[in-house]
Formats: sequence, C-alpha cells, structure tokens
Amino acid sequence: MSAGAVWFLAAWVLAVGADPARGAPDSSTKAAQAGEASREAEEESERSGNRLDFNFASSSGNAAARSLGLGLAASREAGPFRFRLDGGLLRASTGNVVRSAVGSVEDHEVLRTVTSKVSADRTYLRAVMTEAGPNAQAPNGPGMHFFGAAGWERDAAAGFRSRTDLTAGVQARFGEEVGLRAPVQVGAGLSLVRQEDEVPDPELGATTLGLRLDGRTGRELGDAELEVVAASTWNLGARDDLRLDVTGSVAMPLTERLAFRSSVQVLLDTRPALERLPLRAVPDGPLIGAVVRPRARADLILLAALAWRF
Repeated sequence: MSAGAVWFLAAWVLAVGADPARGAPDSSTKAAQAGEASREAEEESERSGNRLDFNFASSSGNAAARSLGLGLAASREAGPFRFRLDGGLLRASTGNVVRSAVGSVEDHEVLRTVTSKVSADRTYLRAVMTEAGPNAQAPNGPGMHFFGAAGWERDAAAGFRSRTDLTAGVQARFGEEVGLRAPVQVGAGLSLVRQEDEVPDPELGATTLGLRLDGRTGRELGDAELEVVAASTWNLGARDDLRLDVTGSVAMPLTERLAFRSSVQVLLDTRPALERLPLRAVPDGPLIGAVVRPRARADLILLAALAWRF
C-alpha cells in the first residue's frame, strides 16, 4: 500500500501542465489548437472528478454506536502518463449497553457498562497508471492504451486480513466518437493476487493468477452526476472463484466545491473466505467443538457522504 501511495504522490509532484501553442491561424495551427483544447478539456474533466468523501455518525446514552467513512478519488496527468488513486475506509462499531442497579430499593446506584464490538472494518487503496498508446488519439475509433495497477484491501467482516493485487492490461474508451452521452471505459488484464485469510482455504493457494475486467461510465442529469464503476476478478486456477464489485453513485452539488454523494456498492464472492464457528448440540448449550463454514457470498454497502472537490 505504501509503495502505491508514494508512486502516486511522486507523479503528482512531477506533473506539469503545458501551455497551448499559439501561431498563425492556418489550417494546421487550427487543427493543433483544436486537439490541444480537446486534451485540456479532458484534463479539466479528470481534475473535476477529484474528491474527498466524509461521513461520521455517533450515538451514546441508551445506545452506543459509531461509524466513520472516508473516500478518496484523485487523478493527475504527467506527460504521456495518467495516474489515478482510489481509496476508502469504512469502520463501524456497536456497543451492548447493560444498565444495572446496586444497593437497596431506597438507596441504589445505577451502573452502565458498554461492551463494544467492531461490526465493519474495511480499507482499500488502488493506484492505476495508464500510458497513451499509438491509437489513443484516433479520431474515428476508441483510444487504446496500456495500464498497470496495484491495489491493497482489508475486510475483517469478509474474513481476510489483506488482499494485494498487481494488474497489467489494456484499456479502451468507447462512445465519444458517436456522441454517446455516457461514454464507457473498459479494461482487461491479468492480475496476480495474494490473499491472507483469517481461516485459510486448503483448496486455494494464497497466491493466484486471475483475469480482471473493469468498467466505468458516467453522465450528468441536470445538476446530478451519475457514475457506475464495476470490477471483476476470475481465478484462472479455480473456475468457481469469481469476485465482483459494482458501485453506483449519484452526487448533487451544494456549492462549487461541496456536494452530497450517495452510493450503493455490491460485493459478490462466489467462493468467500471461511470462518470457524463454535458448535453446540442445542442453542445455549455447552461447546462440543467447532466447524468451518464459508461466509456470506454477498455484501451490500449503502453510504451517504459530503464530498469535497479539489
């Protein structure tokens, strides 16, 4: 994770913008200026997508619960390279509040004890570097370019301590050449994945090779900005092991820099991590052993946050 962050920050510092060329108003100069204007518009669109999301909730008294969520999306161009960083943190804890009285009926003291338990703990960070290929500026077809990515994730509720992937492949962007309102960016590549589970799966190795497919699209509806991002990884060594991550979001601007953003994320794992469960002959009976079972295949995450654009 730290290597990806350093990589992105170094690219951010080194990134510089180019001033548009000026010259005689002949046809070649006009074409160059048009191309430069298109590139600058694309860069401005990328910068407008930079945002930091924040949400927090807390309750105390008769209930005890806390929830913290952070999200980051940033991109930058440096020469022929484009860098993008996506990250997020979701942590929630709930408390079991027990109140008891100590003393006599006439004279007693009320004691309050809270036993906290972490109910959600998910952190992820992903850095992507793309390089424009020879067809990236093709006027009559989708731009093709190579990309490399590194990601790290931890999800305690899903049963793994860490999941690291290194991916390389090709991306393409469709729709702009035909005036589509919601252009689609797709990517495909090979991904080397290393996952450390709380309870290791004896049938799956810690390191696997997978086929990764990515997709992203978005459009504006009035003042609202809609976006859909999808990613899937298929384990080439186990055909029944497929991981899918789909997020749909809508942002409504409040000010020039501040927006209200809500999102729905669906995580699907056809071969989820294992967990060790205590075994009892009857409910609330004595322990007689333990069994290993797979966790739930799907997770649904709903978030509402304030987004600051930078």
